[in-house]
Amino acid sequence: MNLHLLRIFVSVVEAGSFSRAAEALEISQPAVSKGVRELESQLETTLLDRQGRSFMPSEPGQALYNYGRSIFALEREAQETLAAFYGLERGSLTIGASTTIATYWLPPLIAEFHSRHPHIEIRVLSENTKQIVELLIDCRLDVALIEGWVADPRVEARPWFKEEMVVIATHSPELAMLDPVSMSDESVWVVREHGSGSREATEALLRDLGTQPSRTIEVGSNEAIVQSVSSGIGLGLVPRICARDQLRLGQVRQLDIRKPAIQRQLYRVRLPHRTISQAGIAFEAMLAKKSAI
Repeated sequence: MNLHLLRIFVSVVEAGSFSRAAEALEISQPAVSKGVRELESQLETTLLDRQGRSFMPSEPGQALYNYGRSIFALEREAQETLAAFYGLERGSLTIGASTTIATYWLPPLIAEFHSRHPHIEIRVLSENTKQIVELLIDCRLDVALIEGWVADPRVEARPWFKEEMVVIATHSPELAMLDPVSMSDESVWVVREHGSGSREATEALLRDLGTQPSRTIEVGSNEAIVQSVSSGIGLGLVPRICARDQLRLGQVRQLDIRKPAIQRQLYRVRLPHRTISQAGIAFEAMLAKKSAI
């Protein structure tokens, strides 16, 4: 099988577009289309079910994509293993982190790492917990940090440190009298999307309270939860660090749920048998110091 044609096919499926795949591969769109047709001809099967300008992988196409994804992940791992023999005078470091970690906890660590190793190119990818784990499995990350527990047997999760979470509400007279039971039954809860560590923490809290809100609004970040609550839309559970400015300014207030402080465990995750780059090792050492604080 021609690996160049396979790379083109995998890129098309991942991009969901021939033009975007062409941009990613830095070749022309006609070359991408021709490459997919040649691969289909070689394999004597239809890999993409085309419907006008849209397409979906056929059943054999999906199977080939899964194999191709694994092949190129192994290729990246081989390249990284060789790169690990070099020092920190050059190279790159790709960090994947759940959104709260990337926004609030990573910047001072990155600043410190850059001051020590100014020639290392640093890239940060911010997604929800589920997506970060998928990127790690695809060998697209050197270091991965997530906000929720992951049960995937392919990865190893190690506790990093704990952050405090708080239930916030607007300064409404009606909400001032709410107790832990009625607040979740009668109020709208603003929540993160499925796959987010914050969504898991919210669902765990509501189970602990023995309640199930009849109405929720789903948003894409903890900052959006804070802003929604500040605007008068119900309640939300967020890391304290996300709401610290609004709490200080009185735009939102912490709701007393008559429970011990909510501590969420943050994790470092890795592939157990994958060789980590020297830059990754150095950054992991800094993370270990943070966990000890």
